[in-house]
Amino acid sequence: MEAINVVVIGANGVGKSNFIQRAMALSRAPGAQPTMARINIDNMPYAVTLFELDLEYFDVDPDRRIQWPRQIGGAIMPPAHGVLLLFDVMNRDSIIELPQTLSALVHSSLPTVLVATKCDNPESARQIQTDSVAEACKSCIDSFKTSVNKPETARLALSTLLKALVAGRQDDAAVGPGTRRRAASEAHLDAPADSAIRRPLSQESRHSRASSDMSLLRGMSNQSGQGRHDGTGDESSQTVSSMLRTSGIRLDRQNSMSSSFIEIEESDADSFRYSDDIPILQRNDDTLFERPAKKAGITFDELVDRLIAPKLSRADSNFSEIFLCLYRKFAAPGELFAAILSRLDGVKEDKSLHYLTKTSTQLRIIEAIAKWVASYPGDFARPATRRNLDDFIKHLSTEPIFAAAARQMRRNLEQCVFEDDDTGWAKADDMDDDLAEGGSSSVKDTAKASHELTESMSSLGTDENTDRRPSASSSLHTELSLASKVHQFQFHSYEDYEREAATMIPSYTMPLTKFRYHIFMDTADDDIADEMTRIDWVMFSSIRIRDLVRHVSLNAEQKDKCKSMKNVNRMITHFNHIAKWVSNMILMRDKAKHRAQMLEKFMNIALKLRQLNNYNSLAAVLAGINGSAIHRLAQTRCLVPADVQKRFARLVLLMGTQKSHFAYRLAWENSPLPRIPFIPLHRRDLVSAEEGSMTFVGPQGERINWKKFEVLGEVILPIMKSQSTPYPNLTKHDVARELILDCLMPTDDEDIYQRSLAVETSTGGGSDVGKKKFPWFAK
Repeated sequence: MEAINVVVIGANGVGKSNFIQRAMALSRAPGAQPTMARINIDNMPYAVTLFELDLEYFDVDPDRRIQWPRQIGGAIMPPAHGVLLLFDVMNRDSIIELPQTLSALVHSSLPTVLVATKCDNPESARQIQTDSVAEACKSCIDSFKTSVNKPETARLALSTLLKALVAGRQDDAAVGPGTRRRAASEAHLDAPADSAIRRPLSQESRHSRASSDMSLLRGMSNQSGQGRHDGTGDESSQTVSSMLRTSGIRLDRQNSMSSSFIEIEESDADSFRYSDDIPILQRNDDTLFERPAKKAGITFDELVDRLIAPKLSRADSNFSEIFLCLYRKFAAPGELFAAILSRLDGVKEDKSLHYLTKTSTQLRIIEAIAKWVASYPGDFARPATRRNLDDFIKHLSTEPIFAAAARQMRRNLEQCVFEDDDTGWAKADDMDDDLAEGGSSSVKDTAKASHELTESMSSLGTDENTDRRPSASSSLHTELSLASKVHQFQFHSYEDYEREAATMIPSYTMPLTKFRYHIFMDTADDDIADEMTRIDWVMFSSIRIRDLVRHVSLNAEQKDKCKSMKNVNRMITHFNHIAKWVSNMILMRDKAKHRAQMLEKFMNIALKLRQLNNYNSLAAVLAGINGSAIHRLAQTRCLVPADVQKRFARLVLLMGTQKSHFAYRLAWENSPLPRIPFIPLHRRDLVSAEEGSMTFVGPQGERINWKKFEVLGEVILPIMKSQSTPYPNLTKHDVARELILDCLMPTDDEDIYQRSLAVETSTGGGSDVGKKKFPWFAK
């Protein structure tokens, strides 16, 4: 099997990892290692490997050829056969290195496809006009626009390059070894007549045209204000001025050619959006980017069959969790309940089954219902569905073998808050629809089973720690002594956490004074970190997983109607409050030595939060310290000990955005329980999964795109697991809580920044700079 090595290059932050994820149909963004897959092209298998490189990670030799790094991700880098050159339309700096890079690629005879990323942003907000860049880079095989909401464009860009490389190899083989090897990008692509793909030019014409294009690209670089490349004259700069979105400059080029970028419209995307249904190792060039021959998606009945099937692996158990959490997006509770009962009836009527096999199958199906009732009792809030469930439980209780399951389900219904919020779900039971008329008759005979089986019904008990807290008590166990400053606390249900979280709203009553400064400095770092973690844990535990999913699925109007959004909104608001609180506490004092002491304390608190696996508060503290108002305080940072800054720098790398938060994701997956996730990032992942795929697929939209829900499940399952294990012996610190929630401080970013300018000017002076220069250096 021949190998094809493709290098994905671009400036830092252009979205290379996300592009590879969409192009290779990966469930998550790739890591530091190269991404490899087997892909069939022209009915021949190829080992395709994608390498990700920033522009600064390779050099150009005196012959103007690319000098690739020796290693990538700890492995020796093989020879590159083609290049995907990316730039960000929202950042004009991303095209600064394009002139010399494109020239070196041409001289290295490397076929190149130009890719514009983040094209889902409106054109009015973009800093780069894609059409003009494509016109300047005519030496590339083709140009594409890509966006998150159209993953098929990334796959089409990769397919175009792969076909060109394969066609180039075939041409070289036909010419023979004695002739000069042509660049693979010279191969003609078998493209439809109506497509916008340009046929590559000859090697000689590409070199000459690339040379003429350099002045245009250099003009782009000069317009970005960096001055890192020498322009060829004012004419080139003026030419590019019309391309970049600079104030006072017209963006539309007169009498220009139509866009050379391929832009996939909604009607065109139908032939690509189902390619994820075929494993990448089984694809050929016909099915990689076109509609597969087999049916896309899966039916509702097939999902129900898998729900009640034996759990043979962890994936089967995960399926149950994901399905019960998310099925409301495509089915009503009454519809699912009726489907499960019909299968229970089918097992009873099957005469070919041995009675032990029949009974164990019935137990497994009843266990699925019991888990459903325990996890989401609100699904049975509507009268008709509740009556069906009550009849089912009543008939189960008449059989000794099923009595334990009946008692378990009845206890869950009685002890849980029994109210369902249907806001935003695609399907819900009608209030006046009485499904019990035709359904209860089949339920009555369902519970009739063999009396000989006497084994324990403990297997019907659900693992409540996985999805919800036991509702043993709704009271809060605290020490009521007013003199005590430390309280033990214990919660048992979502409602307990929700009531406590409602008391954690900032009051903004205590002014920031020197007295408050000394109280905070005298409070132990562990106490502050513990209280921040306690507040985060209460807010995190008050969020039901379904509410987190609906928070990214509903529009603004639906969110206003949804009563359960307050828990998610409360935690997001608290994250922003912590970031602003950290900035205000550091800026409280006028002298730099006091600010440095406060900054050092927060750096140590961040380290404690990392040890507690509280990634949410850790990210909030880092946001406050690395915000523009604090990051500019150079004189203050100089007074912080070097070892403290070194430890803090590791935390910055941990929570950094490089490679789609790769360091954090790795730490999150390997962190032991208990732990608190970085909620804003996981919410963003849910948004991408929700908006990136459709719920229903097929010609009539009758099939369910379950792969979308698997992606959602990869995000929500670790969160569900995290909620199952609370922090042991977490204590409440009244003093720390008051400092966190009750400080009176400005919340507007501009006010905070103005305070930063007042205490430390850009020249290094502070508010008392007129009295004495740099007074904080005095002993």
